[in-house]
Amino acid sequence: MNDIVYAGTDEKKVSGLISTKKYWQVIICSGGGRITHGKGAASYSSGDVAVIPPLTAYERERADGDIYAFLERTALPFKVPSVIKDDVNGGISHAAAQAAYYFEKGGAVLNALGDLIVSYAVAQSGGAGLSPVVQLVIDDIEANISNSSYALDAYIRTLPLNYDYVRKLFKSEVGVTPHDYLTAARMEQARLLITGGKSNTYSRYSVGQIAETCGYAEPLYFSRVFKKYYGVSPSEYGKK
Repeated sequence: MNDIVYAGTDEKKVSGLISTKKYWQVIICSGGGRITHGKGAASYSSGDVAVIPPLTAYERERADGDIYAFLERTALPFKVPSVIKDDVNGGISHAAAQAAYYFEKGGAVLNALGDLIVSYAVAQSGGAGLSPVVQLVIDDIEANISNSSYALDAYIRTLPLNYDYVRKLFKSEVGVTPHDYLTAARMEQARLLITGGKSNTYSRYSVGQIAETCGYAEPLYFSRVFKKYYGVSPSEYGKK
């Protein structure tokens, strides 16, 4: 799910992919403007994120510096071209920039970034199109990001719906499983702790402290998950 078929700024590739109308587009806007479509229009400013569903006719003036991520096999809660704000830490922008960097390399890192972009877009959609039970799961996950004893499966089983149904519903609406959503949220928190705590070429937080803050009891396991997401270990990431 959430496969990135292209990420970057190459105008020729972008134009070709847009013309097919086959893919979801997540666009980090470098300037202001409007998206117009059959059901209305939406305005955006620099730093906003435009989300375009596949098979959608729209008009938008592209600008130098726009970053595109084209995705397939995803399910975002947008029926028409929409504009959302990035989160306060620029999570979508960062994930899209990372995807553009890793696009030529492919592999698990790119797949993880596709999931991360979708998870952020859903979170910033304000729950648009989400069923109440899915929103409940998201709220519980976000309240327990730092809780290493959090049992997501146990929480889902307390809901008055079949476990497998809730899991499938979550994936169909959010684009990732509940567990993948939790992992994405924890990885972003880890990234922010590392980059926010940098002093010259290292983080002032130990890997163990970051792991604990992000809900991981075992620093080694945390490091493995982090490397799968970002392609480098937490200590290496802190030296960027």
